[in-house]
Amino acid sequence: MTTTSTTTRPSGATPDASMSAWAEIRLVAGRELHTQLLKKSAVISQIIMMVLVVAGIVAYGYFSGGQDEPYRLGVTGSSATAVQALTDAAGSELTTSSGRPVEIVDLTGQDPATTLGEDSADQAGHVDMVLDLAADQPELMVQEKADQGVVAALSALIQQRALADQVAALGGDPAAVSQAVAEAAPSVTVLDPPSSDRADAGVRYTTLMIVNILLFIVIMGGGQVIAMGVVEEKSSRIVEILLACVRPTSLLAGKVIGTGLAVISSYALIAVVAAATAAVMDVLPNTDLRLDSVVAVMLVWMVVGFATFAILFGAAGALVSRQEDMGNVTMPIMMLAMVPYMLSFVMAMGSPQSVVWRVLAYIPPFSAFLMPARLTFGYSDWGEQAIALAIALAVLPLLVRLAARVYTRAVTRMGARVPLKEVLGRRAA
Repeated sequence: MTTTSTTTRPSGATPDASMSAWAEIRLVAGRELHTQLLKKSAVISQIIMMVLVVAGIVAYGYFSGGQDEPYRLGVTGSSATAVQALTDAAGSELTTSSGRPVEIVDLTGQDPATTLGEDSADQAGHVDMVLDLAADQPELMVQEKADQGVVAALSALIQQRALADQVAALGGDPAAVSQAVAEAAPSVTVLDPPSSDRADAGVRYTTLMIVNILLFIVIMGGGQVIAMGVVEEKSSRIVEILLACVRPTSLLAGKVIGTGLAVISSYALIAVVAAATAAVMDVLPNTDLRLDSVVAVMLVWMVVGFATFAILFGAAGALVSRQEDMGNVTMPIMMLAMVPYMLSFVMAMGSPQSVVWRVLAYIPPFSAFLMPARLTFGYSDWGEQAIALAIALAVLPLLVRLAARVYTRAVTRMGARVPLKEVLGRRAA
């Protein structure tokens, strides 16, 4: 039967009383930072991730470059005046199903067959669709498949023009009739529209995915590194040597700060490289979303969220002496982070202004994921962010005290898993 033993320090092996707690924390944090950043595996992983990010953005910019080019609509069988009138009538309202603008090209005197499609003989003058107005009934011609958004918009414009001609032939005022028809349509007022109905919902949701994935990777990745480091030091009894030089609380705090700086700085470097590459490739979306504000808020909550979960991971790692047992003690913490991570997506696609979501967004650890999501979709102001941040910072010292108590009482106890109830009890050693 496996027993749990308590390792005591050798006589005289006490932390240096001349060194302050902050000096000890800086010493441990510097050691962790140096170890995490300069490991060969860490450097190689960092370079590989940066190369993959740059390659992915470049590939996206290359293959999606045509998405910003206008959809070219050629018009034939009519005069230049009619083409200009059609252009003025369409204005900026004529777009494709994917939102691309439509450019109207006069094909008078040209053969439509030679200009249709990207494989046409004249690449510079190719068009995606041809509108033939020569016949009694207008005809649309495409190479393979017609864009339904353009077809619907053109049909409406041509029908309106035919109606106006008939009204004028009967002695009426086409403008007055058009105005009367437009005013007869009911207006729709949505009191609480879902986030998915916004015009830039796709851009905002993509931004939310990137922000949340980065938050989750930093929190989970850094937390696992801390837990594994604690277990490794405990199983190899290196912790006994370290505790002869520094206090247990200083050792835990230094590991959290040093690992946090290493992990966050690594992903911050990747984010800077990605942003610079996206700017050079001109693939950043055109939206009123303030990406700089979102990034700033994400970084703040990344630090707070990492600190919240990292101290719990460090305390959990002190409960076991083998890497094989680490999953049992860290799984509850991982689930605690997974729940707000998933709920942030549910909130964003539902009703973020409901009472439930607004209350949950103030409660740690939900706030680390819900507050950036609310700001991304424009449902949170700086006052709400500040209040939630103040609450999270107020709760953090309580978590530090709890984690320090667990770590101090369990880190020197070798053998079987130390029961959490035992280390939290008043009589714990």
